[in-house]
Amino acid sequence: MRVSSLLLIIGIIGLSFLTNGCSNKKRTIELSFQLNNAEAYVPSDQMVVWLEQPDSSFVKTLYISEYLAYGGFTLNSVCPDWSGRSNWKDISKEEFDAVTGATPSQGDVKFELEVEKDGIPDGEYELFIEVHLAEKYNELYSTTINLSNNKCIRDLKLSYVPEKYPKTTRNHLSDVKLICK
Repeated sequence: MRVSSLLLIIGIIGLSFLTNGCSNKKRTIELSFQLNNAEAYVPSDQMVVWLEQPDSSFVKTLYISEYLAYGGFTLNSVCPDWSGRSNWKDISKEEFDAVTGATPSQGDVKFELEVEKDGIPDGEYELFIEVHLAEKYNELYSTTINLSNNKCIRDLKLSYVPEKYPKTTRNHLSDVKLICK
């Protein structure tokens, strides 16, 4: 009985170590949406995804399209909400490389973004997606998420920056969904 009790205790400790000590260093945020074809104009499709605290203080860029990352951020009309808050010109090369990616193609788009627990603690955050259409027109999608061990599923609300582009008949992104794991 003593040997089996000891083995049971060792097994519980080992399982606890595996589930708490190793596997929870990163969280995943899955974003999916339809990037719609714009028939009346040629959109730039530049986009960025970022997190902020509930008090609107900037936390971290999670994804940025290449043109925007390599200098498009200096144009006042391209994703102005993010560029005004991010201080992008001062980030490290490692962060730049980790979050910069190709501009998505039209159709179904899915991003899996990793959020390190060491750098971003559990808690409530605002997640934003800003997409540049053309000229001064952008769409800003947002939702509140809670980064904890619980799974969350969210739809995102849409705002137009500065207003809805007059050449659009529908939103540039549709079926926008977010899943936190």
